[in-house]
Amino acid sequence: MSPLCLLFLLGAVGTSQASFQFISQMLKKDHEVVAHALKLTQVEFIAGPLFSSVIRNVNSSCQRRDDVQMMSTTLDVYDRIFSSIQKQKEQQDQADTLLSQVPPSQRSEVESALQHLQQRMKTLKGKLKQMNEKREEELDRLKTIEVDDVLVQKKALAQFKAVYQAASLIGHCGHALSD
Repeated sequence: MSPLCLLFLLGAVGTSQASFQFISQMLKKDHEVVAHALKLTQVEFIAGPLFSSVIRNVNSSCQRRDDVQMMSTTLDVYDRIFSSIQKQKEQQDQADTLLSQVPPSQRSEVESALQHLQQRMKTLKGKLKQMNEKREEELDRLKTIEVDDVLVQKKALAQFKAVYQAASLIGHCGHALSD
């Protein structure tokens, strides 16, 4: 685990369930444009959201492999949704499309906001994929460590306290937020 990740975990535990926000002001603005134009704040859209179980399952900022995979799969669904909206836009003969529900005066602004949201989603999806690849590389490297080598054993024991502390933080963080 990188020192930066450990520092983040220490901060996460130290702030005791503080809410971390990774949403930029621009993303908020684009989302508000879309939400306002499509009236997404109405009860029918808020009640029983599609991804509530995904959000509930991501327990903390302590990265878990399952969380990365779950969010990657969720972002795949968004990718398909954005692609569907784009296809519907190109097939203007369909009357009941998402963009047909937007007043013509707001349509270009909403289309632009949707494109920004899609681009941000794709960027984030790429980062998650990269994180997963790095994790797999690190797992492969750990599997090749020569545990019978005395020098390796000494190095491992020298780092035991730090590794144990990191593992304890991850275990504590996941436990604390799942209560």
